[in-house]
Amino acid sequence: MIEKVLILPDVHLTQKGYAKPYELVKKFMKSYKPHKTVLLGDFMDCEAISHWNENKRLTMEGIRWEKELEVANRELDYIQEYSGHVIYLEGNHEDWTGVYTEKNPGMGGFVDIPKNLNIFKRGMEWVKYGDLYEIGKMIFVHGLYISIYHAKKHLLAIGDHVCYGHAHNAQTHQLNMRRQDPYMAYGLGCLCDHAPAYMKNKHANWMNQFAIMEWNTKMGNFNLTPINITDNQFIYGGKQYK
Repeated sequence: MIEKVLILPDVHLTQKGYAKPYELVKKFMKSYKPHKTVLLGDFMDCEAISHWNENKRLTMEGIRWEKELEVANRELDYIQEYSGHVIYLEGNHEDWTGVYTEKNPGMGGFVDIPKNLNIFKRGMEWVKYGDLYEIGKMIFVHGLYISIYHAKKHLLAIGDHVCYGHAHNAQTHQLNMRRQDPYMAYGLGCLCDHAPAYMKNKHANWMNQFAIMEWNTKMGNFNLTPINITDNQFIYGGKQYK
């Protein structure tokens, strides 16, 4: 059987909602109807508990953790409506909850993301930050490196086919490794704004992108296709989404 997998990197939901690239992917999901959806980490921005915003009272004015959770729960409802099984990889932003709890141990349950998003009640999978998740012959991880050669570093570190986000810019690298078999690393872009507030309106070297993977459930082999979003539009299967 051939299964369809939708891969969503670095959405960075905030209490205000989401960026236009993610909105496009939602429309695509509705028609593509994936068997699985992989949230590749940093699905939530977690701005309300960010250690980077400590003591920044003006920056944090009006920002509420409860509102961020409301947005994330609403989006998970949508994803589950149009997708099969959902796998949520914890990104470094979600991992900020651990930093917050270390400083405020009495608030642990309040910031626990799997609990507040009903991950297990929903029947979803939760993959801890830094852990690897396999679908067929592909390994998924949020991301380990953001250097200029991050794809090569991921491939050498994992030693297998790997797909990741985190760096927000697209990059691939291929090596002939075990018995000259080719292995590839797929570093995907992001589905968030290019100029978030913390960048002080500077445009980062980022790219809006997501990916689909179609794989043979018996053999494990796959074809992973990154899809670029340019000027808030993309083309797939002879159809333009904008």
